[in-house]
Amino acid sequence: MKYYIATSIKRAKELNLIRDALNEFGHKITYDWTIHGSVKNTSLERLKEVGEDMIDAIKEADFIVVLLPGGKGTHTELGASIAYNKRIFLHTLDPELIQLGEKTCAFYFHRLIKHVESPFEEAAKFIDQHLKIV
Repeated sequence: MKYYIATSIKRAKELNLIRDALNEFGHKITYDWTIHGSVKNTSLERLKEVGEDMIDAIKEADFIVVLLPGGKGTHTELGASIAYNKRIFLHTLDPELIQLGEKTCAFYFHRLIKHVESPFEEAAKFIDQHLKIV
């Protein structure tokens, strides 16, 4: 299956670990933005191009992985994923983000979202197993 990963550029190392593990399970990433890194200081044209590429990659994906905490664009990617009716797997390093309180967000509990209830090292296996459940 094809997938997209949304998170902060600061978490590129973790993105790469999840990407590599999902690829080992036979899945394929639709767009790996870690290859070019941040484009914030390139040009307005490049920002537009990358933004459109990311939305196209979300549309093309069968499922989305969201790693929290994320960056500025992570919630835009999450919203687009919900709008395109994608299966979403949400993993967080901060459990307070998915508990009642000031840190959470109603969208984290949307019907399309499955919380990845495993240590980070086992997240790809958790996702792969849950993809087999219809």
